[in-house]
Amino acid sequence: MTGTTQALSERLRTQRIIRWIQFADKRLRHRFPFLKHQDAIGMSITIGSAAGILIFSALYIANLIPAWACIVCNAILASFLHEMEHDLIHNLYFKDSKRTQNFLFWIVWLFRFNTINPWFRKAIHLIHHKNSGQPDDIEERFIGNGMPFGFRRWLTMTDLAMALVFQGRRIQRDAVREFKKITVPARIGPYREIYQLLWYAYLIAGLFSLICWFAGIPVHLSGRAALALNCLNAFGVIYMVPAWIRQTSIQIVSSNMHYYGDVDSLFRQTQVLDSWLVLPLHLFCFNFGATHGIHHFVVNQPFYIRQATAPFVRPALKKYGIRFNDFRSMLRANRYAETA
Repeated sequence: MTGTTQALSERLRTQRIIRWIQFADKRLRHRFPFLKHQDAIGMSITIGSAAGILIFSALYIANLIPAWACIVCNAILASFLHEMEHDLIHNLYFKDSKRTQNFLFWIVWLFRFNTINPWFRKAIHLIHHKNSGQPDDIEERFIGNGMPFGFRRWLTMTDLAMALVFQGRRIQRDAVREFKKITVPARIGPYREIYQLLWYAYLIAGLFSLICWFAGIPVHLSGRAALALNCLNAFGVIYMVPAWIRQTSIQIVSSNMHYYGDVDSLFRQTQVLDSWLVLPLHLFCFNFGATHGIHHFVVNQPFYIRQATAPFVRPALKKYGIRFNDFRSMLRANRYAETA
């Protein structure tokens, strides 16, 4: 950041960043007129991603692709569905048809039952934009934002049940006013609970098999027990492991790219994480750390346009003082100030 831009107030720098993003958006839309068909694009991405997951799952079950290929492909496609859910939360598709929006919400949730339902997430995500970095930022705090760096935080970022144990009561206390405003239910059906039970069963079965393998103890199952284990293993590969990888990747990136506690402006809400160290996570969360900060400045931009304009916008973010790859913030419990 040059001396001239450093002399500008954070408010003025924020305004210039917003104008830069809007200019890049407008230029891209003018260059590619088909982008005006936003509803059709959104529907195509949703149906196409869901169909892709079903296809790769069928290929794995038919022994035509290995487990690792199915896991990687399904996790990447699930990340597309997550981005679609996020855009739907901001009302970017089918604004005049709640029925169609609900249909798309069900699709994106059907393939990601390890997440909260999208109607409740919409409520807490809008709170996140209003109160980002504050104690009542329900969404980010549930994935570890603001927690001291350590084992409890890693469990919070990687396991939903542990997040509820470590953060649930504290967040309910700090965000009691925001919770009272939410009218949609946090739970719809037992889907997430069923996923969690199957997930832990899968992990326990895998750990048991690994211990027996190391100990040289043969495990022989037959009949219904063998069938149940085979079904569990197949479901793990096509659904649970991809869902966990995608969710964990975005939660690690998101909880660490948002600042917490001493955030008093839009300018200080996020940093940019585009280091090569984050690339493995970005593969499964659609380059989230490198682009999500752009979304905080301009929220009404579909994710594919944000990705397309990011190479043009990121230099402006750096020019006006947005931090890049501030990994030390993890040791400061995500505080913006550089002294913990």
